[in-house]
Amino acid sequence: MDSNKKDLTSVPVEFSEIVKKAYEKGHNEDGITITKLIEELKLDLKNMMIN
Repeated sequence: MDSNKKDLTSVPVEFSEIVKKAYEKGHNEDGITITKLIEELKLDLKNMMIN
C-alpha cells in the first residue's frame, strides 16, 4: 500500500514537468506548429502513464 502512495505522489511532478517542457518548447521554437506540439505532448503523457 505504501508503494502505491509513492507512485501517486510522483505523478503530479511528472505531469508538471511534461507540461512545462511543452510550454517552453512552444515558446522557444520558431518552426513548431500547435499540431506537432500536441502530438508530442500526447506521447509524453502516454509514456508517463505506462511508467
